[in-house]
Amino acid sequence: MKISDRITGPALSLFGAVVIVGAIRLPTVPGVRFGADLMPTLIGIGFICLGAGIALGGFLVQRGRSLLDFSEWKVPLRNYAAAIWTLGGLVVGVFLFQSVGFPLIGIIYMAGLMLLMRASVATTVIVSPVVVLILYFGFSKGLMVPLPAGILGGILP
Repeated sequence: MKISDRITGPALSLFGAVVIVGAIRLPTVPGVRFGADLMPTLIGIGFICLGAGIALGGFLVQRGRSLLDFSEWKVPLRNYAAAIWTLGGLVVGVFLFQSVGFPLIGIIYMAGLMLLMRASVATTVIVSPVVVLILYFGFSKGLMVPLPAGILGGILP
């Protein structure tokens, strides 16, 4: 499948805007002049600029072509679902990150993606919580990055 740059450009710009909105919600870091929102905001601005450039190129070069071309797209349904899970999980994660917490969102997100990518259930049940908890403790305790524990706040230190 080929998606016209007239669609992917604005979609990337919209994704950048969503990243910035999510970054604004991040808490400030006491004693630091810049907050936790700096890097995601810069990345969001980059996505907006990249999307605008792609859209501009698409409108200048691809004028008259169809917006979607399904002729070359012969991908298994599972791959479609994995792509939707990946993008949808990022968008949902931005809005639920503070209330649900990094560990639970990370475990659900990673487990769902592993199952869609044909990992065994046993591997998924073991790997997804272990990796997410290693990341959580590594960042929150080791690097002092304030990741929200969310619902698991009473259980996790």
